[in-house]
Amino acid sequence: MGNIGKNMLTFIGNFVMAYFIFGEGTMERPLMFALWMLMLTMGIDWYKSRSNHTLN
Repeated sequence: MGNIGKNMLTFIGNFVMAYFIFGEGTMERPLMFALWMLMLTMGIDWYKSRSNHTLN
């Protein structure tokens, strides 16, 4: 599975957990939280992919 699939699974997991944590019965806050986390993980993946740093 590529990065897009992993990011979508992470998005769904973040949304479900935020829905239970906020506990309001609305979708706005969990959706915003999941979107911010998706943008953060995609930014980290992009930043890591553009560097050529290795531990070897």
